[in-house]
Amino acid sequence: MILKFVFRAEGAALKLPKHYNRLLQAFFYKNMDEQIATFLHDRGYELGKRKFKLFTFSKIFGKFLKKDNEYVYYKPTFRIYFASPKNEVSISTLRKVILENKDLFLGENKLELLNVEAVVLEEIPEEVEVKTLSPIVVYKTEPGSKFFNYLTPHEEEFYRLLRENLKKKFMLVYGRPFEGEIEIEPVKVSGRDFKKVVFKGTLIKAWEGIYRIKAPKEVLKLAFETGLGAKNSAGFGMVLPAKIRV
Repeated sequence: MILKFVFRAEGAALKLPKHYNRLLQAFFYKNMDEQIATFLHDRGYELGKRKFKLFTFSKIFGKFLKKDNEYVYYKPTFRIYFASPKNEVSISTLRKVILENKDLFLGENKLELLNVEAVVLEEIPEEVEVKTLSPIVVYKTEPGSKFFNYLTPHEEEFYRLLRENLKKKFMLVYGRPFEGEIEIEPVKVSGRDFKKVVFKGTLIKAWEGIYRIKAPKEVLKLAFETGLGAKNSAGFGMVLPAKIRV
């Protein structure tokens, strides 16, 4: 399920730290049923030694006003997208935000919920161009190393790891291994799409842009509801069909 929330912040502007992913993540954890939030935060869905939260969210969409050394400012009304293939996660978030929207805060910003709707994707072709709603993270670690080697869309391994990641999520969500073909390639990606985001004190290198995915429809649906690449639950890798206006 993919949800679009429209909020309005009190005051003249929405004021956020330059790197606001952690605030958004905390906002969504707080606005889920407590039991589900605790499960996702502490454990998640396990596949071997890997753990997946199986939700993702977008960056802020709204009219940018200005920035200074520490903060960014938007007009008070803004949009944000949230997605999960697990309906209990999406529905719990939807229900709690609607029922308890008198006490919604994003950082120090008190919010009013203006609208919420499910994003319904009509017939999805098996080959579709997608755009990033939050930048994609792909990395690998060398044996015995704790350091992340972040990959770029200019490397073939970037796409191989995206495919492998989708196959793992497929196994978790559908309960069977994926045996078909997945193709992912860049359509429009430039140096301007390179993003550096600090999350919990760690510098993360990620990429926006437009990509083409060719895969069975259930894999495409999975990409839209879980995100591409790593760190989805920290607000990375959310994509939607490029033709959809956000």
